[in-house]
Amino acid sequence: MNLFPYKPRKNQKVIMQTIKNTLDLKKDIVFESGTGSGKTICALASTLEFALQNNKKIIYTTRTNAQQRQVILELRQIRNKNKENNEKIFGIGIQGRANMCILAKNDLELSKGTSEELSKFCSNEKKKAKSSNKDKDKGCIYYRNFIDKEKTESVKDWVKKELPTAEEFIEFCEKKRICPYEINRALMRESSLVVVPYIYVFDQMIRNMLFDSLAVSEEDMILIVDEAHNLPDYLRELHSIELSMYMLNSCSFEAEKYGNPSMVDGRFSVSDFCKILSEILRDIRDTLSRLKITSKTLHDIIGDLVAYGEKIQEYRQKDGKLPRSYIHKLGLFLDFWISIEMNQYSKLIVDASSGKNPRIEAYCLDPSVGTSIIKDFHSSIHMSGTLEPLEEYRDSIGLSEKCELVGYPSTFSKDNRKIFFVNDVTTKYDEINKDERIITKMQNYITDICNTFPKNTMVFFPSFSVMSSFKNQDCLNNINRGIYFEEQDMSQTALMELVSDFKDQGNQNGDGAALFSVIGGRISEGMDFPAEQLEIAIIVGIPYPKPTAKQRGLQRYYDLKFGKGWEYTVEAPTARKLLQSIGRLIRDEKDRGIAVILDRRASRFKKYIKDIEISKNLMDDIKNFMDR
Repeated sequence: MNLFPYKPRKNQKVIMQTIKNTLDLKKDIVFESGTGSGKTICALASTLEFALQNNKKIIYTTRTNAQQRQVILELRQIRNKNKENNEKIFGIGIQGRANMCILAKNDLELSKGTSEELSKFCSNEKKKAKSSNKDKDKGCIYYRNFIDKEKTESVKDWVKKELPTAEEFIEFCEKKRICPYEINRALMRESSLVVVPYIYVFDQMIRNMLFDSLAVSEEDMILIVDEAHNLPDYLRELHSIELSMYMLNSCSFEAEKYGNPSMVDGRFSVSDFCKILSEILRDIRDTLSRLKITSKTLHDIIGDLVAYGEKIQEYRQKDGKLPRSYIHKLGLFLDFWISIEMNQYSKLIVDASSGKNPRIEAYCLDPSVGTSIIKDFHSSIHMSGTLEPLEEYRDSIGLSEKCELVGYPSTFSKDNRKIFFVNDVTTKYDEINKDERIITKMQNYITDICNTFPKNTMVFFPSFSVMSSFKNQDCLNNINRGIYFEEQDMSQTALMELVSDFKDQGNQNGDGAALFSVIGGRISEGMDFPAEQLEIAIIVGIPYPKPTAKQRGLQRYYDLKFGKGWEYTVEAPTARKLLQSIGRLIRDEKDRGIAVILDRRASRFKKYIKDIEISKNLMDDIKNFMDR
């Protein structure tokens, strides 16, 4: 059975054979292969072939919904080529409950619920729907239609036939007024492949629900981690926890609304205790010991907060509301805070929003606290176009030293890509403060490139705040073509429409357009822009991590654990972000593109970006490349 749907390019046969050998030996593999080399289809085809022959299921994890869509599209290609195995080749894309719940789509409060809150809300709606055969207004209408076997089977048949992306599936279910989340759960047992966000594997509660629906043991599952360079930071954030002034104010409001009970033999109320914690947040020197609250007393308080919060959740659930309780969250935070291992977490006090919303945070330094599940799978495959140093990734997430580490060189012609940097500008803060002309020079570079070369151009910024500062300057007024902007809180639908419109500008063989985006964002990773859809990438500055207390703690932790704090937490992550942005240019052997880094510090990344060159005359260098 050869499931690969295309004529394999150089290296692709090697990648697939290496994955097959790894699966045969029940091992794990970490591999890097350049952007556009076909990692997704190589991993999918080789793993699916093994899974079908050995009765395994594949859990394919992605960071973004755009990456998930690409997997389903490739699965369609596999099935189109292997029509004799049509029924066996079946997979589904699953997004978070907030995205898949049609009720949440039309309810602002629900759309912002946590997975736990939405799970409780959904459970209550389902109970009401099941017990209200006579009253059609009770419970979730979409779940009531799911209970109708005829309607459910009709939708399931459509999914099996069409292999829809998650977006197509949700849209279809909304038209049919049936719950997409429940349909997906019903289809899991019949699927060879499920494509899910990271959280479905690395959050224990959600993972348990997923595995229950799959109905096979972990040893019969194969894990694929796409864009794996994102996983360590994702795990750190997932296993970190914070308590902010906003949350404490919400706790006080909630306590007053639901009776404000007293705790610890009537010594103080819930709102009193919230005020105590608020004082601690406002004054770093305040501690629980100064307030003469003993460890035992604190444990009693925590128990009371959790119990009271659970009652509030029940009250809200009975009222048909999202079962959210800030008091419950407060109790869980404090319980976690006093029990964490200091060698794995850094306790921080963060002065956020100009002092208006300070918070205390337990920041996870060691991502391996959330990866013990990996050893239970038959095998795991971790891949990215930017994963070097591979040992750092392996060590960070706690994989065995026996894990395969493989780096595949790019097979694309070096003549098809140029990477230049200029040495007369930088986004380094202290240098810009000394010479304001630096910003003007950068704006001029962007304007001149956009106006001189009628090609689709992306301009990548280190952050939304830096991009915003350029939007507020005369730079935009001087660009004589269409300009698109990635917005910070853009919905997935709006983002995909934006990208589609931008691509069309390149496909129409006109003057092209400019798309302003952010390094490390949804556009800079995992989206394809073949041929004329993108020919020039401008990178404004070097995306070093901000030197926060969190970042310093992380660097210190890696210094102590591996002796490579700077390399593992600053240099390598920054290089990966640069390479991901540059990687949007070349997606196959026919693509051509040029990248320009507007920062003299780019020279420091020569060991990661080996073909980078300094430009003495940028406009001439770009023209010479384009005219070839």
